[in-house]
Amino acid sequence: MVKHTVGARNIFNITEPQRYRCQVLHYHARVSRLYLSVYQEQARAPVFYLLFSDVGYLQCPMTWQGAGFDIRTQDECLQLLLDVGLIGAAVLRFPQAYASITEVVRLYVAETPHQPVQIVAGAASMLHQLPKALL
Repeated sequence: MVKHTVGARNIFNITEPQRYRCQVLHYHARVSRLYLSVYQEQARAPVFYLLFSDVGYLQCPMTWQGAGFDIRTQDECLQLLLDVGLIGAAVLRFPQAYASITEVVRLYVAETPHQPVQIVAGAASMLHQLPKALL
């Protein structure tokens, strides 16, 4: 079961997430969906897939070590959106405006040995099979 609450750690409940590596499989721009293949250690076939829906921002390499995603606070999400220019500072004058933004998007972060992977998205889920359209 995937955790969806702000502040949740290891939201996919992966045992020893550092033993897995993630690879960007597909980004569907029209519907803002990001699919990641997740491999256990040096396996050649994915063990499962991660889907991030309604993606608004993505900062990651094509492949990285570690599949332990956390959901950061609403303030951290808002700050990232401000830092990268997805929203303007004027939104800070209207608490209802930024509350409505952070109610529908979350900042998902995976710590890696090099730099954190950051994904701003509406939802995340674990898949054991890909949709036929991606096969």
